[in-house]
This record gives sequence, structure tokens and C-alpha cells, in this order.
Amino acid sequence: MNKSIFLMGLILLANNARAEEKKKIYKYTDENGVTHYAETKPDENYEEADLPALSIVPSAPIKNTPPSNNTTNTAVQEQKFKFKLVAPVDEQNIWGTGQKLTAKTTPLSEAQQSIYQIQFVIDGKKYPPSHHSTQDFENIDRGEHKIQALMIKKDTGAEVKKSKTVTFYMHQNTKK
Repeated sequence: MNKSIFLMGLILLANNARAEEKKKIYKYTDENGVTHYAETKPDENYEEADLPALSIVPSAPIKNTPPSNNTTNTAVQEQKFKFKLVAPVDEQNIWGTGQKLTAKTTPLSEAQQSIYQIQFVIDGKKYPPSHHSTQDFENIDRGEHKIQALMIKKDTGAEVKKSKTVTFYMHQNTKK
């Protein structure tokens, strides 16, 4: 229905454009050098104007493409998203934090936060997931540790992406 009304409108516009081509335009330049144009010839001072032909640009054809599948777009965007562990860096020595560790990943966009969470795994122990890209951990003993970040779906808990495993070393200052 809407397409037929649209097509009828286009046909009427095309006919009006053709009708406009056949009209004569008259012009007159007065003693001050001002040129006046008119569709009718009001007096003998007006003469027919030599105007260029109307330029009509045809419209581009409309492509009938089906609406894109949102899940496909999301999957493509997720493939482009580089999910990685930003802190700690591999082989990092951490001194004087009082057994505290701050881990950070590349941040999730607001749209991603509504779908995904970040879960950290330290030495094989999974910590509760969060939508924050930065998390603090306490009671990390001295020594060598391995950490990895997982991007998981909120609704299913399925793992979507994971970072590389990073090794870091916790050190404590000795008391004197």
C-alpha cells in the first residue's frame, strides 16, 4: 500500500517536471541593471529567457535486503574485540602491596556489559564474575602465581573469550 502511494507520487512529480520543461520564462533587465524573471509576458520589454534544460537526476534503485541478524552482528563485533589482561603484565614482580593484587582487562563497552561479565582465575581458582574490568584481590601469598581473565555470558555462564595466562610474582618486604 505504502509503496503504491510512493510510486504514484513519483509519477506525479515526474509529470510536473515535464510540464515545467515546456513553460516559457521571460526576462527583462531594467535601467539599473537588475534582471527580472516572469512566467508570463507582462509587457513588450520582456523577452524569452534562454535557460539551460532542467537537470533531472534519476534516483538510485532501492535494494531490498533483509534486516541484519543482531546475533550475527554481535558475533562479528566480538571477534574484532581484543580481550586481554592489561595488569599484571607477564613476569611482573609486585612488591609491597600487603598481599593485594589489582587485575585489569581491556574494558567492556556498555553493550557488552549488558551481555557479558569478566571472571578472573588465579592459580586455577575461579573468582566470582563481575562486569568491572578491574578487580582487587586480597590474601595473595608471596611467590609465583598465574592469572587469566575469562569473558563469560551472564545468562549461561558460557566462556566466550579468554586472555593469555600471565605469570606474576608477589613479594613482601621483610620486617626489620
